[in-house]
Amino acid sequence: MTLAALAAAGAPLEEVSRLLRPLGVSFELRVEPVEISGIRALHVSVEHPEQHAHRTFGDIETLVGNVGLPERGAARALAAFRLLAEAEGAVHGRPPEEVTFHEVGAVDSIVDVVGSCIALELLGAESVSCGPLPMGAGVVPSAHGPLPVPGPATLEILKGKRVRWTEERCETTTPTGAALMASLTGGRFTDAAPPMTLQAVGYGAGRRTLRDAPNLLRAVVGEVEGVGGTGDVELMETNVDDASGEIMGAAVAKLLDSGALDAWLEPIVMKGGRGAYKVCALAKGADRERLARLLMRETGSLGVRHRPVGRTVAERRAVEVDLAYGRCGLKVGSLDGEDFVATPEHADVTRLAGESGLPLPRVYADALTAYEQKKGTDG
Repeated sequence: MTLAALAAAGAPLEEVSRLLRPLGVSFELRVEPVEISGIRALHVSVEHPEQHAHRTFGDIETLVGNVGLPERGAARALAAFRLLAEAEGAVHGRPPEEVTFHEVGAVDSIVDVVGSCIALELLGAESVSCGPLPMGAGVVPSAHGPLPVPGPATLEILKGKRVRWTEERCETTTPTGAALMASLTGGRFTDAAPPMTLQAVGYGAGRRTLRDAPNLLRAVVGEVEGVGGTGDVELMETNVDDASGEIMGAAVAKLLDSGALDAWLEPIVMKGGRGAYKVCALAKGADRERLARLLMRETGSLGVRHRPVGRTVAERRAVEVDLAYGRCGLKVGSLDGEDFVATPEHADVTRLAGESGLPLPRVYADALTAYEQKKGTDG
């Protein structure tokens, strides 16, 4: 239903299928227009030859991580699968890396999860929000035998998160759906969507007829308001006292390259008077878990603190100016439609200084002068 809703909102399924082909699994996406409660929607199903492969999280990590998928899309998909492995491990009393997926290891589940994350990339979705997930009731069959609804893995994934209870006698939220939404939203389910300029809406349909609600998942795509809004941003921090400055600098660079909004180091003094660093980063909520794990791997830290933070941001745009010795980009900030700052892109300035032999301050000054001249001409 997630993939169908995103497709109905504008994500091209042909491109999703093309990007999924390197996974090496045989499948076809079958798309069917339907009408539910008078609302036009899409139903998407995954058709594939019968297969009995049971995959571990490591198998899926290898499958998804090594085929050249869009980096953020692959990271989002792996974060969902990691949540599933941790939940299944907790339910069955096994380490996550030893969990063998059954239903989730099937081709249709892999295509659903990875395809949905690719569809988000094709829509340019920087962040995702959703309301509390609905919990049904009853019993469903599984590879382990009959299971109560909500399923044990679903509840494990949703611990500490807001949910809503319904009287529907069926599984209204599966472990796969719970893991996908929890990982995409950073585990924060809110009743109110962020203020935005609405751009597209799509509906994904399920097969079952529900008693008290249309069996639809609605995807709303929009540009979230920036000025005056808090956005969906988290501050991540970890203290490190056993790594060199070179390692810390590389960690900051890796965070920035991997999608952090900002990252920096702060010198601190820890117990015993030991000098140390605090590594800090700002990240979109949807990227928090991926970047926290990256930070732990890069620094050897055993944990990362994180908390939502508010921020007021200026509108910004990129412009380019032509200098006698090359082209330079600038970042321009504005408030209420009025430009108040222009900053040459450091990478361009460094490149042009190296190519021209001019001092760095001279290139900065030339870029700003060219921008002012361009602004006067355009005005």
